[in-house]
Amino acid sequence: MQKENPEFYRKNQNKIFILGFVLILAVISWSLVRPIIFKNTQKEEKDSKINEEILKAPLITLKEFSEKIRDNEKLFIVDLRNAGDFSAGHIAGAINFLPGTGLADQIKKAGAENTTNIVIVNKGENVFEAAEAANDIIAAGFVNAKYLRGGITDWRNEGYTLVSGGNSPGDQSKIKKITVEKLASELSGGDELVQFIDIRDKEKFNQGHIPRSINLPLPHLESNQKAISPVKKAVVYGENEEEASKAAVILFDLNFFNVYVLDGGLASWKNNNGKIVSD
Repeated sequence: MQKENPEFYRKNQNKIFILGFVLILAVISWSLVRPIIFKNTQKEEKDSKINEEILKAPLITLKEFSEKIRDNEKLFIVDLRNAGDFSAGHIAGAINFLPGTGLADQIKKAGAENTTNIVIVNKGENVFEAAEAANDIIAAGFVNAKYLRGGITDWRNEGYTLVSGGNSPGDQSKIKKITVEKLASELSGGDELVQFIDIRDKEKFNQGHIPRSINLPLPHLESNQKAISPVKKAVVYGENEEEASKAAVILFDLNFFNVYVLDGGLASWKNNNGKIVSD
């Protein structure tokens, strides 16, 4: 067995120390750099999957979408934003669903069929979210689903109309009220130029409503706007003035500017001996 050579260690002590220090430094450096390299690799793989998902998902451009709305094509518009953003302004007729598991089931429960033309809308910045939602819905059997390129952001920037929920200070300027007394005076000359809109549910409407009212429940008001006359004065009433005011704002945003909220609602009409009919 070869004996240790103290002289060798003495002469090479500095070299051995430096070599050991370099090895330790290399190990530490690798432990610091390795997660970054691994993370970058994961990010590249994720970005690749995102790009594949986006390329795979069918889209609809703002121009194509606006033309379909202009031509009154039947569309099922799904807005993926949170409730606050949706209430602040959304595309007329859109339904607010959050993205994620169960989206296809929610769409089905809302009345969409497998061949329904579905348009997915989000803020626009997160293309992957909209594309992924479209792909998931298609996989669930809704073959005509697409996502709107640019989302609400581009829609708004291009000057297209948004409908709000009537909660912002700016919405209050869109609300006009009419008293039962003034309405009675106008009706004395005939009711041909006045259209009553009852926004309560069908059951309550059938129990009693103002004569010649049309029943357009608030949740479906946007999608049933064709039933509203563009030339008549529309008088809106419901369970309370808050709901009626929301309806008035929605109609204003849909370019119905001759809309009034019945001051005091149906209760005021009854208290002033207004006629009520039932179905």
